[in-house]
Amino acid sequence: MILIVVLDGLRPDLLTPRQMPWLSRMAAGGAFCTASHATFPTATRINSSSLTTGCQPGRHGIVGNELYARAVDPLKAVSCADHRALQAVAASEGDRLLSVPTLGERLRAAGKRMVALGSGSPGTTFLLDPTQAGPVVNWAAAWPEATQEEVVRRWGGMLDESSSSAERTEFVTRALTEYLLPAEQPDVAVIWVTEPDHAQHHAGLGVPEALEMLGWVDRWLEGLVGRLEVEYPGALDCMITSDHGFSTISHHVSLREEREALEATLPVALEPGDLVFAGNGLYLNGQALEYLPEIRVSGAWSAEPNAAGVPGLTQSHSGNVASHGMASPFDVNNTLVAWGPSFQEGVTSGVPCGIVDIAPTVLHLLGVPAEGLDGRVLEELLRNGPNPADAPVVRTHRRGRLGAGRDQIAEYSEVSGHRYLDRVTVVEA
Repeated sequence: MILIVVLDGLRPDLLTPRQMPWLSRMAAGGAFCTASHATFPTATRINSSSLTTGCQPGRHGIVGNELYARAVDPLKAVSCADHRALQAVAASEGDRLLSVPTLGERLRAAGKRMVALGSGSPGTTFLLDPTQAGPVVNWAAAWPEATQEEVVRRWGGMLDESSSSAERTEFVTRALTEYLLPAEQPDVAVIWVTEPDHAQHHAGLGVPEALEMLGWVDRWLEGLVGRLEVEYPGALDCMITSDHGFSTISHHVSLREEREALEATLPVALEPGDLVFAGNGLYLNGQALEYLPEIRVSGAWSAEPNAAGVPGLTQSHSGNVASHGMASPFDVNNTLVAWGPSFQEGVTSGVPCGIVDIAPTVLHLLGVPAEGLDGRVLEELLRNGPNPADAPVVRTHRRGRLGAGRDQIAEYSEVSGHRYLDRVTVVEA
């Protein structure tokens, strides 16, 4: 079986022997990627969709943690954390939420099975398999209806909003180990854990609360993998990843003030719904289309450390202590570790790769066709695969005028024809 675990918001430089001793040992003994990438914008629901489709946001259609769907609400964006909002978006577009087939759909077409679980928002978990090609379990809801009925029968009900992230993680872990594994005997199991994202958002990076959560996650993961190794002796492949990195917010910006300043530059008064912020994007309707380009927002960043000594500062409209979503390398660089009978041992790979490559790699390992994906098979991680040091890497950049004497530079790395966004910086022209 292939186990995919997403540790939400885990920066690879925080995966240390002191904070996460067990996962550090597994990374040292397996394959550890130092140049793995989240898809941009580096937000959770976007990367949940890229994980499960093997495609970039421009292909799968989830381009922010919020979406503007005029047919659902013409005045404001809907939250992708809410599975009911996602279902409404799908209903407005012919009942197809993602524009490309999912990993679950591809596996089902090949006669194989996948289960998906998550202790994050219901929307994040729902996006792992929105067509319900296999059972999907979140702490607040499960799909299809028969799956939720069985979860409720076994444990007396779903959890409510007062539950802690640890309680939610333990809930879906039980659903995996005690229900879905024996009942479904899946070929692939995906479990998305909401930590350390939750702790880092509210407490910050490198502070005691966040460091304690890293240790908790490490112990939880060791327990889960240990249990599955008993069930699948010598036949368990593990891929541990994160959906994005993290940065400390050094300066909070107001989207309301930015919107008002933008509107003040226009020669006409806009109507409600003409200018809508949604996550990292600005959507235009009506007269706004005549005067403004569509905009994707990424805050300024620096490599300076925070008070706890963790590098990576950013500007953000988030009200949290730390966040993500931007194009800084501290947000873009995510964790990717793999071990098991299919993977090389004791390999550290600097070959550019990303969360978008997990689905094609899983399909390859299971002998399932993987045409039409943006991601690639991570051959340099596979047993008997090529030496990562031999992979040719191409570095490129694009530079454009940002205005007011400044240029924006987007830096990319490319391997085997697949390109990854490394960072975006602003420099004096």
